[in-house]
Amino acid sequence: MARISQGEKSRKTRRVRRVLIQHPYGLRESELTRVLGWDRRTVNNYLRALRRKGLIYKEGWDWFAD
Repeated sequence: MARISQGEKSRKTRRVRRVLIQHPYGLRESELTRVLGWDRRTVNNYLRALRRKGLIYKEGWDWFAD
């Protein structure tokens, strides 16, 4: 499978964070998958990257924008 460009990766990263900001009560990974229309593994990769940067956090099963 072809890798995506850095620009596309940045757009997708911002989109994940934007969705979490719009849901102040948090979303589960499965809910994000449904909202974004992406594969669950893809969503998980973006969540982990955003968490490492300190831009989002997880409480229980739910993810939140920081």
